[in-house]
This record gives sequence, C-alpha cells and structure tokens, in this order.
Amino acid sequence: MTISEFEFGKTRIMAEARAALRRIGIEYHCVMFDVHSSQPLPEGATLTVTAEGNSISGWFPADEIEDSRDRVARADVRQKIAGLVAGVKEAAA
Repeated sequence: MTISEFEFGKTRIMAEARAALRRIGIEYHCVMFDVHSSQPLPEGATLTVTAEGNSISGWFPADEIEDSRDRVARADVRQKIAGLVAGVKEAAA
C-alpha cells in the first residue's frame, strides 16, 4: 500500500504543529486532521490543535497539504500553523 502525497503532507503539517507546541512549552496536546469527505481526492482538510482544554481549527486546501509532503516549506502554510499554535497558547493563558 502506498501513501498519497496528501497523506504525507498531513503528517508533515501535524509534525510541524507538534514541534511548534513543544517549542513554546506545551508538551501535552492533540493535533489531528479531519478530512470532510470520503473521496479519493479531497479538497482539503481541517487541522485542529488542542492543548490545555482549548481547541483551534484551520482549513488547509489540498494543494497546501500536498506541497508539504517532503517538508513544510510554504510560508503561507507555516503562518497558518503558527497562527493555530498562537491561538491555543493565547486561549490557554
């Protein structure tokens, strides 16, 4: 079974969000994607970041996810991740 670029991208983005949370001292967290369809080629997915009882979600189009399959290099994707992490930190404060 092969993993699609979409699936690879989701794992890279989730890893980046987890690393960002750890950098700001939040060790206990949950990061997950919700794909809103069962189609083989979804239009995108919602990333939810939960920490200290607070959740923040953001939409990532399929092209942003697929472009992150090797590493999260796109500035717009990094900014979205940073915004979600900052939102969780602010809500927890």
